[in-house]
Amino acid sequence: MRKLWLVAIAALCGMQAAVAQSTIFVVRHADRYGTEPDPSITEVGQRQAESLGHLLAETHITRIFTSEALRTHQTAEPTAQRFQVKPVSIDATDVDGLVRQLRQGLHQGEATLVVGHRATVPKIVKALTGKDVEPLTFDEYDRLEVVTLFPNGSSSVLTLRFGH
Repeated sequence: MRKLWLVAIAALCGMQAAVAQSTIFVVRHADRYGTEPDPSITEVGQRQAESLGHLLAETHITRIFTSEALRTHQTAEPTAQRFQVKPVSIDATDVDGLVRQLRQGLHQGEATLVVGHRATVPKIVKALTGKDVEPLTFDEYDRLEVVTLFPNGSSSVLTLRFGH
């Protein structure tokens, strides 16, 4: 009987491992001031960043990637503090390099946050999943793309809204 229980537990553990996946949250930076070349986020943007951190509170983020822009760092900051994760900065024009780093460090059951830009969010999702998402509008700062990568190579994309 004891052997039967051990076999049952081993089977359940194997089933758990078989369904484990990795989740990558891809978001545009929060609302920003219009000044260039590297504007910071506005007070509204700060509330959006805090809302994002709150939304992701139960996701156990282990990695965070941002571009080199101040606004992406500021957007990631509440989540980084919550999980005590130091964000990694990647050049915004190097989507392939970002995706390569995402895939190389991927562990099943792990969650990653990527804070990008209006033009890069759809490209990152497409590179990870092969699926297209709608382009972001000029004033769209509240869309979160939830990319799930399954061990068998399949993926899904779910679009959420936050920060209202």
